[in-house]
Amino acid sequence: MTDTNWKWRYVGYVLVQCTWGILQTICGLVYFLISIRFPHSFYHGAILTRRSGIGGVSLGLFIFAGDRGSEEKQAAVAVHEYGHSIQSLLLGSLYMLLIVPESLLWCGLPYFVRLRREKNISYYALYTEAWANCLGKAVLHEAVPEDS
Repeated sequence: MTDTNWKWRYVGYVLVQCTWGILQTICGLVYFLISIRFPHSFYHGAILTRRSGIGGVSLGLFIFAGDRGSEEKQAAVAVHEYGHSIQSLLLGSLYMLLIVPESLLWCGLPYFVRLRREKNISYYALYTEAWANCLGKAVLHEAVPEDS
């Protein structure tokens, strides 16, 4: 794909995240400002912040990914979180109702953490996470956490 096509794709991505996905983008902007001291970069139209102490969070135009693990693992988590940003493009503000609560509960609720550990269930088994992996891999053609 030519550089011009990618530029238009990024413009479209930003435009949709700032309109259809405005609710999560505003939340992401607030978290970005809180995280201003951490390193930032552009990532396929999104703003990627590498924050210590987190796995990953995607809020509209903003992706936050941890800085733990190998470079390959960090790259795979970024692809996964980009998949969540594609969910945001598809669902608009419904993303905050259909994806965020389930992901947060699955990630942080002690019951689910224990269930995953005891039954050896992948974090990416939940539909929101599996879908994000599929979207990230399909759009970016890069490895996702299950692949790495």
